Amino acid sequence: MAHNCEGVIIVCEDFRLHQRADGRNYIAEFIKGLDCDLITRAGGVQDLARPLDSFDKSMLRDVDIAIKIHNAEKIFLVNHGNCGAYGNFNFASRQAEFEQHKSDLLAARKILGREFPGKEIKLYFAWLKEGTADEFEIKEIID
Repeated sequence: MAHNCEGVIIVCEDFRLHQRADGRNYIAEFIKGLDCDLITRAGGVQDLARPLDSFDKSMLRDVDIAIKIHNAEKIFLVNHGNCGAYGNFNFASRQAEFEQHKSDLLAARKILGREFPGKEIKLYFAWLKEGTADEFEIKEIID
């Protein structure tokens, strides 16, 4: 029997965003009050925007299951600063890093929009707070 959820979230698997020993959980706070399926991948949407092998197909399958089985109406895409999967870019600044993530998030939204027409797709970036190694603030990207 299918159960309804509000959405599906694609987010990086980085432990700093998820349940921490000290009780912090940025993704749980982000979705507080919503029933959502959670898809975690190194680099968040990177496998959709710039796929290696057939990782993009696997991610699309995961989203398809969330939509078909749990009737997800929204797709939330969340990338974050200081992401190890983006380490090869050697960004010159926080802004340059954000621009690459934004480009990938926009590309992923376009792909998901074609695959799942009619679904609301929202983009977010978890900014690493200045002077910290593991404190984030998740903000919606309005384009």
